Amino acid sequence: MRVLRIILVAAAVLLSAAASADEGFWPVQDINQALEKNMRVRGIKLRPKEVYNVDSPGSGLADAVLTFGFKYSGCFVSNWGLVLTCADPAIDYMYRLGDVGQQLLRDGFHAASDDREIPIEGEKVYSLKRVFDVTADVRALLKKGMDYAQVVSELEAAYEKSTTVTCRLSSEWAGEKYYISAYKVYDDVRLVVMPPMSMTSAGEVGGKWSWPAPRCDFALFRIYDHGRPVSGAKCLDVCLDGYSSGDFTMTIGYPKLTERHVPSAVARFREGVSLPLTNSIRGARLEIMKLAMAGDPSVRSKYSARASELEKSLETGRTLASHYGAYGLVGLKEKAEGWMPDDLRAGLRVAVGNASRVEYDKILRAETIQDGTFAASYLRRAAAAGSLGKMKEILLAGSSETDPQVEKNLLEYALSEYFTNMDDYYYGSYQRWIQNRFGDDYDLAAEYLWNGSFLSSPSRIAGIEDMSEINDDPLFRFLSDTPHSLYDGRDGHKKDLDKARSLSDVFMWTLYREGLRKGEPVYPEANSTMRLTYGTVGLVQDAGDAQPLWYTTPSDFLHNDIGSRLKQLIEKDFWGRWGFRVGGKRHRMIADFVSGNDYTDGSQGSPVLDAEGHLIGVVSGGTPDTKNSVLTYHEGKSGSVCTDMHLVLWYLDKALGLKRVVKEFEIL
Repeated sequence: MRVLRIILVAAAVLLSAAASADEGFWPVQDINQALEKNMRVRGIKLRPKEVYNVDSPGSGLADAVLTFGFKYSGCFVSNWGLVLTCADPAIDYMYRLGDVGQQLLRDGFHAASDDREIPIEGEKVYSLKRVFDVTADVRALLKKGMDYAQVVSELEAAYEKSTTVTCRLSSEWAGEKYYISAYKVYDDVRLVVMPPMSMTSAGEVGGKWSWPAPRCDFALFRIYDHGRPVSGAKCLDVCLDGYSSGDFTMTIGYPKLTERHVPSAVARFREGVSLPLTNSIRGARLEIMKLAMAGDPSVRSKYSARASELEKSLETGRTLASHYGAYGLVGLKEKAEGWMPDDLRAGLRVAVGNASRVEYDKILRAETIQDGTFAASYLRRAAAAGSLGKMKEILLAGSSETDPQVEKNLLEYALSEYFTNMDDYYYGSYQRWIQNRFGDDYDLAAEYLWNGSFLSSPSRIAGIEDMSEINDDPLFRFLSDTPHSLYDGRDGHKKDLDKARSLSDVFMWTLYREGLRKGEPVYPEANSTMRLTYGTVGLVQDAGDAQPLWYTTPSDFLHNDIGSRLKQLIEKDFWGRWGFRVGGKRHRMIADFVSGNDYTDGSQGSPVLDAEGHLIGVVSGGTPDTKNSVLTYHEGKSGSVCTDMHLVLWYLDKALGLKRVVKEFEIL
């Protein structure tokens, strides 16, 4: 109780500072009076029920917003199933197509007619239908002794039965609130338009995080249901009246993850332990893959998408690490916690410190023998298959979708990192046997493990007669020889970890409750549920900072290799109905603008809305300072880079001649 009282006092201090900030990802179903008041001060002209209306499904702006597999956001823009998002979902798919996809990335793509749209195999788009507050239900089931995994399974199944759509349970504020989100799922997704990569990014290293830099970063998909384009869905209207720096903006989307309320002790662990480790190992893995892809087109076809994903995560990790030092964020957190009694601060430091050694080991395991090769995922899935036929299918896919030499090289590196840095306490008997036999000859050890694996030979896979044979696969034996439970059970690690989590949870609960009491809303962390974030056009700068240009123009594209026809169109500097007055000049065109809208992964593709809820842009990425928005968040530095709808429509109309597609948009 003493700790709880201490944290209650702490929360009040934190809230007084947080209330003035606009940053945050707010659940669309939780727009309370205090949040509405803050948004009105910024300039919004909508009521909460015009954003999300639980009593009238299909009537709010949120009903037009979609998510591509909870990875990117998007929105319906026509009554014929047309969806606007960023270019990333299309780019991800093109990487999977090998050389054909590489050509399309260079040239761009547009479907001259509906029958030429490209079906995106495996893509699923989720449309939110309703959010249910199930806090009382969850607590009642937990009180009965049911564990949380059982609660999730039972409630999701019950709501799926009653709603006949896909349902997902989520927790806010470390269990203070629980919600079921009900989604209509579409799996017939077809690509309509994707500009070439010379237009979608800045054409430079770190282009997604550069500013100012031109980006015609959008893609159009069409969603089909039972063979016909979706009709009757809520669509967003496009406003071409223009806007100015300081005007209200709002985005609605599916931000993946933020962890901004963590205590300084956790932030210090990330700065000093987890980020250096993951960045080092991922960087080495990426170099192995890039070297192999550069010399072999077939390898490039198999690994380009995987390398792209790894490069994105590495870029994020490296930028996070640099921002820790640049902003001194651990010190800022410690300073903000300075009012806390020494025993509470020491308790957090001790709990995190005691847990950090084993947490390092767990990260090392994950980055090496768990995720260090792509073969490992196929073997794990095969072992968990429900039938012999399914197991063989997974193994054959693993054999055809990986390259033996690349996998051996990745395995060699994983073995060297694992055996060199991992405490031998965790070695299983088979791992010890491998180490004793091969010593530090990791090349030979990798050769032995790979050559004996089913993945090395389709004929071996065909000869499998019993599912238990997977346990004799030497590579699978090695990878599964150190169970995760071994780590949590060492030296009271679970107790230390639970203590640190418990203190963090109490802190989260207190922030939420004190925020309600004081009428000063504080947002919960993002978790891939639908959220809104609001701000203004342009970025709020610290006093003394140079005021950066808040927009770019199409002329900035002339520095990129965009092709002669596009260059000629841009050089004409005539935009017709797609231009608007900016900077005192008529018929100018804005390519991209920055806003103070909060940003993190998953926000890409979110619609950017004006004060009346009309579509003015699509989120492309974050500003350079925003790359710290997940773990190393620094208040006032987060912002979004947005592709303007004038540019999107001009590109469709003048660059591609797709007037039939332009007519589908509802333009005010």
